[in-house]
Amino acid sequence: MKLIQDNPYRIAGILANASTSEFDRQKAKISRYAPLGRQVDSDLDFPFLPTVDRTNVDKINKAFSDIEQRDEKVKHSIFWFINSNTFDETAIGYLKQGDIEKAIDIWGKKTDGKEVTSKNFSCFNNIGTLKLLGNSKEELKEGIEAKIKLIESRSFEDFVHTVADQTYTIDNQKQAERFVDDILKQFNGKYSSAETLKLFSNCNGTTQKYLSQKFTEG
Repeated sequence: MKLIQDNPYRIAGILANASTSEFDRQKAKISRYAPLGRQVDSDLDFPFLPTVDRTNVDKINKAFSDIEQRDEKVKHSIFWFINSNTFDETAIGYLKQGDIEKAIDIWGKKTDGKEVTSKNFSCFNNIGTLKLLGNSKEELKEGIEAKIKLIESRSFEDFVHTVADQTYTIDNQKQAERFVDDILKQFNGKYSSAETLKLFSNCNGTTQKYLSQKFTEG
């Protein structure tokens, strides 16, 4: 999924909740070497994803620019990973080794059949990102469900404060609609209306209603 593979956080080589100092340090380092054609690697260059080219100056500048504003930080964070607890740290460690199944197992124990809370919101985001990278419709469906469940929960505020700042507020419903819009653009005719609706079938009625409206408008 290009929303993940071309994610500005991925291009920058940082987690979506990287500190300001980490952001500035990485930006300075890549900006220094990119004009020289020298690749800067990141330990977040997961082996199961395509190689990131960090020698294209325009691409690098755009990536960092795309995650400077708070609303864009939130948008792109939803399609990347954050490290908010020991479970995230351990699972991301496995991703660095290319062990997707072990990471899913760790995050799954914190999300399967559970509600989103202040202690597991990051797990919902992270397992959702992995599932959206899957090759099957079932994995996509599970990824979409995890993301919508996060966005519509009260603890989405915790997520937003983690990736943006403590003063930023967001409309859950509008963010859910924005997520739906992003996913539909990503699919771009890949699935029929019926297939797409099925991918969202585990989401609540509000999301499904918005999705139906989108198809009606189309």
